[in-house]
Amino acid sequence: MTKPLAVPPSPSWSAAERLAALRSFAVVGTEPERAFDDLARVAAHVCGTRIALITFVDEHRQWFKAAVGVDLRETSLDTAFCAQAILQTDPFIVPDALRDPRFACNPFVQGEPGIRFYAGAVIRTDEGLPLGTVCVLDPQPRPEGLTQEQQDTLAMLAGSVMNLLRLRRAEQTIAQEPRSFAKLADALPHMIWSAQADGQDEYSNRHWYQFTGAPAGSSTGLGWIEMLHPDDRDPTWARWQHSARTGEPYEATCRLRHHSGEYRWILARALPSCDAQGRVERWFGTYTDIHDWRSAERASAERQEQYKALLEASAVVLWLAGPDGRLTHLEGTLEIGGLVGDAYAGQGWLDFVHRDDVARVKAAWLWAVSSGVPYQNEFRIRLADGDYRWMVANAVALRNPDGTIREWVGSVADIHDRKQVEERLRESEERLRLALHAGRMFAWEQDLRTDYITRSQNAVSLLGVGSGPLADFLDKVHPEDRVLRQHFAQVVKTQGSYTSEFRYILPSGKVLWFGSRAELASPDRVVGVTFDITERKAAEEEIWRAANHDSLTGLPNRGLFHRCLEQALASAETSRTSISLLLIDLDDFKDVNDTLGHDAGDALLQEAARRLADLVHPSDTVARLGGDEFAVLLAQPSTLKEAAEFAQSLIEKLREPFTYKRRTVSSRASIGVAAFPEHDSDPAGLMKSADIALYRAKAQGRNRVLTYSPVMRREIEKRVSLGAELREGLARNHIVPFYQPKICLATGRIVGFEALARWEHPTKGILGPAFFGAAFEDADLAPAIRRQLVTKVAADMRRWDDGNLPFGRVAVNFSSADFSQPRLVEEILEVLQGAQVSPEAFEVEITETVLLGRSSECISAILKQFRSNSIGIALDDFGTGYASLMHLKQFPVDHVKIDRTFVEDLDQDTDDEAIVAAIAGLGRSLNMKITAEGVETPDQAQRLKRLGCHYAQGFLYSEAVPGTKVPGLLERFHGN
Repeated sequence: MTKPLAVPPSPSWSAAERLAALRSFAVVGTEPERAFDDLARVAAHVCGTRIALITFVDEHRQWFKAAVGVDLRETSLDTAFCAQAILQTDPFIVPDALRDPRFACNPFVQGEPGIRFYAGAVIRTDEGLPLGTVCVLDPQPRPEGLTQEQQDTLAMLAGSVMNLLRLRRAEQTIAQEPRSFAKLADALPHMIWSAQADGQDEYSNRHWYQFTGAPAGSSTGLGWIEMLHPDDRDPTWARWQHSARTGEPYEATCRLRHHSGEYRWILARALPSCDAQGRVERWFGTYTDIHDWRSAERASAERQEQYKALLEASAVVLWLAGPDGRLTHLEGTLEIGGLVGDAYAGQGWLDFVHRDDVARVKAAWLWAVSSGVPYQNEFRIRLADGDYRWMVANAVALRNPDGTIREWVGSVADIHDRKQVEERLRESEERLRLALHAGRMFAWEQDLRTDYITRSQNAVSLLGVGSGPLADFLDKVHPEDRVLRQHFAQVVKTQGSYTSEFRYILPSGKVLWFGSRAELASPDRVVGVTFDITERKAAEEEIWRAANHDSLTGLPNRGLFHRCLEQALASAETSRTSISLLLIDLDDFKDVNDTLGHDAGDALLQEAARRLADLVHPSDTVARLGGDEFAVLLAQPSTLKEAAEFAQSLIEKLREPFTYKRRTVSSRASIGVAAFPEHDSDPAGLMKSADIALYRAKAQGRNRVLTYSPVMRREIEKRVSLGAELREGLARNHIVPFYQPKICLATGRIVGFEALARWEHPTKGILGPAFFGAAFEDADLAPAIRRQLVTKVAADMRRWDDGNLPFGRVAVNFSSADFSQPRLVEEILEVLQGAQVSPEAFEVEITETVLLGRSSECISAILKQFRSNSIGIALDDFGTGYASLMHLKQFPVDHVKIDRTFVEDLDQDTDDEAIVAAIAGLGRSLNMKITAEGVETPDQAQRLKRLGCHYAQGFLYSEAVPGTKVPGLLERFHGN
């Protein structure tokens, strides 16, 4: 039976205690488990309900561990019955949720799954903390609630869930113990492993897998043997078997396959773990990477061999001498003078020195011996064949702890080939000088201690100066490049070499570009070459300009403009100033191309570029982005209002006509304005904002300036979302016509209908243009809607005609996008012909926005083609557009519709009455039919009739209705 609503007692627990207990079981967010699912099914079966849940309630949501009868994982707390249930001490029962004010407005009661009955038993810890519920729900109310047996069973199931949670936590605690060992092993820097008594691996830590690259968990059993080098497997296994048999500590050095594919040397060690009887139960061991140590040991031995081989293979003699300079030992293969043994001992080696060099060599050696300074000298020495060869001797003194010389260590090396090269080099210096002169370059050397520069002779002909201080040279470097050139030598000293380019002003005032390449020859000396690159820089400048500027207008192109925008934004952000971006589109460019030719279009682009460039400041940037689109970046700090006013002045300037080949050319423009920091700080985002504003300016009739607002972006996003949904609706044939009748004011009869597009939305019902009207601005969606609409209109007209219903003429609205279709007229005629409907019963209805959308000649030609095929032309919303009288003269119009704004206040506003009278009179003069839209009262209808309007349309007569209701409308108005 239904119990009265009770206020739950204040809980004896705190929310923090309850949530801590819930988290300790780590159940929220886990995957489904069969044990919990089975308990939920038992609850549903025992209580005879469609839905059963096991829920847990945290601070944000109600989460379902098990669910029977619904496909949900969680709900918010404000919709959760269980949020109330956990506050109760007894099972919580709601016999009829619709009659319970706590849940009557709940979305799960009002909507799917339509909950009416709820009963829940609390899942409670031993401390009395509620975690959630075991609950049952049903779409049918139960005034009688649950039987006592069912309540007891529900409470028992809640206790079973609590037992499952305790069991689950205990299992997790047990499972955590081996993971603790794994974490400890992973924290150590070695490869840790354990194995059974027989050598079967049972665990390896993560360092093993990182080293070997083996898949995680794969290193078990004896697979480690296969990862050893083939030559090491048998001896390593034998060593392991010995330790396994004797219980002795295990140690082996072997090569293990690394994840890179190479084999690396490792040191394997292990100790046994034994039972009470001393039997080995398990082995615990480590692997240590000793590859680098083994490699270093092997490399040391190899270097000893290389040293010996080097002495044997090279023409170098190593020698030792006593403190007095007398030679005591020679080692090497150079047979000086063909003598061996003690022939070189003492001062004997001087006998083989060339006589022209003896005195110099002897004096230098005696000075070194007496002073202890390192010795180096070059001289010629006689070999066994009697020829002399150039040698270089080097020696350093080895000293005792008290600083006295213990011995001299030195070498003698053959430099004969080098000396010959130096001779040839001297001979080629003249040729080099001539080559430098021909290549317009000079060589130089800078002393970093004094900053004195020594230049080759041809520097005078290039620079106008010869050798001299660095300051004399820097005075003639271009001021903008001087700072860089001042630090040139320091950069070379830091990096070892460097190349720079700079401008240099000759004494005549001419500016040349030079390139310098330098290298550090010694700590205090830089050498380099400087060469004339003036012609190359000129060519690069031309290439850069061609790559970054528009070839037609000479303005920066899109790529350069984007870089300028990025720099301007970065600078403005640093200085906390503002910049404005204007995107400009020439409205009539296509018309000029189509009517006057592409040469006239090029002339228009060039003239527009010139005017834009003349109007901006030097710090601003004008660019051609492509086609007839330009961009202006106002870098000087200005307000958004000032930017919009400047954009308006650009429109006025661009509108001024100019003469091309004796023909007057003029153009209008649309401009979108966006600014930093008001709209965006990202270059792409700011461009997008300005582009959205430009799009809206063009959509609102062009020839105007619009400043970006976030509303525009939301409209674009809404249009994109709507477009995707509407495309699906079109694919499902959901666009249908609704018909609003046009009434003859003289007879009261229906003379025709206006077919209005409606969207049969699967969930939102019938939707009108107020919801999807933006789609008529889309070049793809608008024609698709019109095609589906016209096809269904033609089918309805065919049915009415078959029923002999006098439906008159049916009008369909056409958008600007429709008139961009190349076969528009042919498509309409084919649909009418396919439905066997006379073209005279069809009318094309357009607004003045359509007439402004493309070339007027093109629109006029299409309308004339409609009229020549007996299809009527109606001009909608007359009087609200631009140059309406001009349109009546220029375009073939049969029917004019007065906009509802002139009708709604007709009985109160004399101006509206005068306008309507004027339009009606104009219609009579031009032999056009006049229809007034938005007629809602009989008084309005009488006034319109008196003013000379032919037809009326509005809610006074009927709202738009589906085609199935048209016969009833015709019957209702027939005879009136």
